[in-house]
Amino acid sequence: MEPSEVTEASRLRVWALAQALKSHGYAAQMAESEPLLAVPAASGSPLLLRCDRRTVCGGQLWFTFAGGAPIAPADDAHLQDAVVAVKGKLAAQADG
Repeated sequence: MEPSEVTEASRLRVWALAQALKSHGYAAQMAESEPLLAVPAASGSPLLLRCDRRTVCGGQLWFTFAGGAPIAPADDAHLQDAVVAVKGKLAAQADG
C-alpha cells in the first residue's frame, strides 16, 4: 500500500470505531488531518486513539492509544474489542 492509501484506510477504520463508540453513547470526534480519534472523558483530558501500521504485526493496521499502547487490530472482527478497551480505559480514568 502507498502511504496515502494507508492513511485513507486508517481514517476509514477510525471512522468505523467512532461510529461504534457513538452507538454506545460516546461523543467521539475525528481529527481533520490524521487518523486520530478523541473521546471526551468524564473529567480531564479526552482519550486519544490512533490507527497506524504495527510493524511487529507485519504492518497490519492497529488501533492504539495515543501513547502507543496497542488496543486491537483495526478490522471488523476486532472492532468490539476496541470499543471494550476504550470503555475500560475511560472507566479507569473516571475512577481515578
